[in-house]
Amino acid sequence: MIPNPIKWFELELKRILMRILLDTERDKRAKKKREQKRSREGRNHLIYYFHQVDDPYSHLCAQVIPLMKEQYEIEVESYLVPPPTKEAAPQPDLLMRHSLDDAKSIAPYYGLQFPLVNDLPNNEITRIAQSALISLKDYTSEDLIKIGNLLWKNNLSGIEEIITSMPNDDVIDDVLSSNSKLRKKFGHYLGGIFVYEGECYWGIDRLPLLEKRLKKLGLRKNDGPDVVERKSEEMKEVKILDLEIDVLWSARSPYSYLAMKPLADLAKKYHLNLNYKIILPMVMRGMKVSLEKRTYITKDCKRIADQNGIPFGNIVDPLGYAVERCYSLYPFAKRHGKEEKYLWAFAESVWANGKHGYLEKNLKNIIESIGLSWNDAKKELDSENWKNVVEKNKETLFKLGKWGPPTIILKNKEGKEELVVWGQDRIWLIEERIKMMQTCVN
Repeated sequence: MIPNPIKWFELELKRILMRILLDTERDKRAKKKREQKRSREGRNHLIYYFHQVDDPYSHLCAQVIPLMKEQYEIEVESYLVPPPTKEAAPQPDLLMRHSLDDAKSIAPYYGLQFPLVNDLPNNEITRIAQSALISLKDYTSEDLIKIGNLLWKNNLSGIEEIITSMPNDDVIDDVLSSNSKLRKKFGHYLGGIFVYEGECYWGIDRLPLLEKRLKKLGLRKNDGPDVVERKSEEMKEVKILDLEIDVLWSARSPYSYLAMKPLADLAKKYHLNLNYKIILPMVMRGMKVSLEKRTYITKDCKRIADQNGIPFGNIVDPLGYAVERCYSLYPFAKRHGKEEKYLWAFAESVWANGKHGYLEKNLKNIIESIGLSWNDAKKELDSENWKNVVEKNKETLFKLGKWGPPTIILKNKEGKEELVVWGQDRIWLIEERIKMMQTCVN
């Protein structure tokens, strides 16, 4: 459906407001004011941590809390929270399965522990674990770790031994509900969340950003290494293994956009073939996304973009017609071997340059910027020749046990899947697998 002038105005208004929200200097000023206010009120440097007992990422985060308190002049308060709502996690079963597999994969690289289990905890043991923590009242991070280990090993009796006085269901629900509201107030929706003075940090992946902030405030106790440091194998020689990477990519996913530059660098370093496969955005597949999730993702992407030197922040949401028009020209770009350049140019225009992705003049500029003829491309504008491909890619996505973009698949020279990851945060894990494959070649 072609947006009317009112829709254009709405998109422009959102663009302006979002640009203000994401302004780097504004963010610095806000953080400075928060610190001044905290100092005036005589408050210590307090970090809120939200823990979900059956969330694999929360189990990893709990292990880091004692180390953070040892290295920095901070206090950490832990809050027990329930799983995310349907709007925050539209595919909860897939999310849990993915989180378990992912947590097991990344733990060794961070020097953390996760039981080598394949089964997710059932409702009974999850409830007992919640009961145990609530019964302790002033539970510590050590309690979170201990009960987490018992839960993931399915040791129900071990958890029951910890319970001092069994709270009833109303008490448990009230605690979870109250803590969930506090988490929402801070602007988040998942477990494994750290919050410090207005900013959320999800999981192990964002703790380096929190550490950086704490160090700037002079809260480091010593000159030792950072708490969250990922181990990486050194490569002296790169061997050509004829590997390829498939990327299930969405024009409305900012993480898909942010993945493109590091993937291009990885492909160049290891002589990989990159294959971009377009899928519809989650919302256009009937999934709902909460306001907290949309806001956090956008702000998080700004942090990552700034960190990696990728332009981001002047945004016109391409949802709907812009995505459809983008995809209608994708087969044309692909036939000319320029699909990666085309997708990058489109994504940069809507995520960084404030362009309306459905306007013909903008699409013309995108096509011509990659050296293709607009007169030729225009013949395919608004065609539906992309829909069957997108449907096929969606089927592939769910067969892989994933639900959203970017999903990244490393394949060997026989076309067999070596590793499947979700999100630009796991491109490093793809590289580590490539390094392992390199060492196995004589």
